[in-house]
Amino acid sequence: MELKDVILRRRSIRQYKNEPVPYEKLQEIAKYALLAPSGRNQKPVDIVIVTDKQVIEKIKKSREGAFSFLSNAPACFVIVADESSSTWISDASIVASYIQLLAVDYGLSSCWGHAHERYYNNLSVEAEIKNILHVPSNYRVLCVIGIGYADEEKPHHSLQGVDNRKIHTNQW
Repeated sequence: MELKDVILRRRSIRQYKNEPVPYEKLQEIAKYALLAPSGRNQKPVDIVIVTDKQVIEKIKKSREGAFSFLSNAPACFVIVADESSSTWISDASIVASYIQLLAVDYGLSSCWGHAHERYYNNLSVEAEIKNILHVPSNYRVLCVIGIGYADEEKPHHSLQGVDNRKIHTNQW
């Protein structure tokens, strides 16, 4: 599939079939995603692949409602990065975007949920996830991406949906 087709097909999917995703496929997606560019090529991003339904449920409860897409997701990726990198947020965002595009290329669907600087019941979602997954203290959690085989259909994006007023040339 061409990259342009992948971009047009990528949608936030919140309903997944009750079908496991082979771990090898998840691991391959993670490996390709870690080839993403990073500031000064520091590569501060790590990915936690979660397939244990009990752990996914705990992550979901860290931000109930917003993470409802994890209810029937057979797996999720948790994107973390070493906060000593001044570009960790950008670098982790690029990796997360790669994961979502790779998911489409592998016949999967995904949904991104923010964790960084988010709170639920006055608790830091990021801190809760770090605790659940035993993430080292010097790492930050950017987001959680649910992944699986889609059990809902959404129309593809199209270039007609782009607001051309958002494209500027040489100046604002």
